[in-house]
Amino acid sequence: MLMHGNAASSLAPPPPFPKRRNAVLRLYDAPLYRDGAFWNTVVWCLISSISIPTASTTEPSKLPPWLDNLLAIIAMVIIFGVVPAWIRLLIRRWRWRRRPQPPRQEVPPVPLHAAPVGPALRVSATHRADPARPVSEVPADARNTFPHPIARALRALQQAPTDKDRYEALLDAAEILAITLSVTTAALLQEAGQRDLSLLRRAYFGKGAMFGTWTTWLRELQPLAAARPDLVAGLHQALGDGPDGPGIVTHLNALREERNRAAHGDKPKSQPESALRVAEGTHHLERALAKAQFLKATPWLFTVSCVYRPRSRDFEVVAKDATGDHPDFERRTFTWEHPVGIDMFYVHGPEGPVPLSPFVADLFCPQCRQMEVSYAYKAHKGNRTATFKSFGRGHDIAAPDLVDDLLSLPDQRG
Repeated sequence: MLMHGNAASSLAPPPPFPKRRNAVLRLYDAPLYRDGAFWNTVVWCLISSISIPTASTTEPSKLPPWLDNLLAIIAMVIIFGVVPAWIRLLIRRWRWRRRPQPPRQEVPPVPLHAAPVGPALRVSATHRADPARPVSEVPADARNTFPHPIARALRALQQAPTDKDRYEALLDAAEILAITLSVTTAALLQEAGQRDLSLLRRAYFGKGAMFGTWTTWLRELQPLAAARPDLVAGLHQALGDGPDGPGIVTHLNALREERNRAAHGDKPKSQPESALRVAEGTHHLERALAKAQFLKATPWLFTVSCVYRPRSRDFEVVAKDATGDHPDFERRTFTWEHPVGIDMFYVHGPEGPVPLSPFVADLFCPQCRQMEVSYAYKAHKGNRTATFKSFGRGHDIAAPDLVDDLLSLPDQRG
């Protein structure tokens, strides 16, 4: 049942990373080599560096020649390179505020429902959103049945005291949903021998895995999910467009653009504006959650013990069920044919336990002074360090022991 290689791979090069406006110093677009304003600054830096030191001076200066030349070069670069980029930033913000808003959604601006009290629901078949159930009930159900990181983020969203706090919690929940969906899928694909992880590896050993990294990678998986729907049950329905609306990546990208909008200085200025933008974002978050219902069939487990039983020649595994928004996980006992690591997160997939390492780990956070569920963010080959981020507060946590595991990820498509 396992396949090696990407059945949907092509000879075409991977698509370029999406352009992120004003991502570098709030003035230049990323990646820098595609930004004309950045090259304009570089050109003026070169011109002034060559012309000013070689120019003949008519009036003597009290400053040393090297300092006089340096100040002149800096002034030229600021006037002709940095100032135009700053003016472009002001124009972009002005255009953004004047841009007509999209039609308002019918979803009323109400807070997410509280989670119902009861045991977590377990489903073993491929999950799809129930069209007979109102979409507004999906977040409440997800707080009980989704993996802990997204369930915890939804609880924080529901408990936010003000609309401005709800706005921040909404964007956090959207990014955590993208991360949870991506790392779960990545673990299952890695176990199945697929090599569609090169984009994640490049991000880990580049600028780091960010919101756009996850949505770009999920979009690239759509051909594979359509060709091999058995690899990750339910992924094809989540990524593909349907009669009820577009795929999950469309909704996640809408929320990612809202996060970029806030990062560029266009946060809500008042409580009414916050309430309006929360209502618009909730529309996309609820539909993204409805598309991600297959996560119920892939719960996360945190292993506590693994004991071999000679008589039955199998292993008795005690693991914590990392499902729902409650921080105290319920212990469960499993009987598996193969051993598992201790103090590790696993996806309980259809074929058995699948390790979430090196994408997810339980690490000690020096700032929180407690163990935190964390995801891989960045790594460096030279100094052999890896940085994880906690799902809860986004704190950076060093994890040098996991660098080799990240290096072992495939570097090119199979």
